[in-house]
Amino acid sequence: MAIQTMDKSCPICCKDVAEPTFMRFGEWVCSEAHAEEYVSEVRGQKLRTVVSEPRRDDRPSGRGCCG
Repeated sequence: MAIQTMDKSCPICCKDVAEPTFMRFGEWVCSEAHAEEYVSEVRGQKLRTVVSEPRRDDRPSGRGCCG
């Protein structure tokens, strides 16, 4: 069995992650508390992105094959 080295650090506190227990959105974190904090930050970023994007109008524009 190969030994896998872990060169990962927590995005919240920047400490090395000692155990591969907590992974959220593809990031290793050092504790459940930091996992929840990271999830909260990612969700907030996603919401800000959705809110800042211009709203797409799905109604027909009167152009195209159907007039």
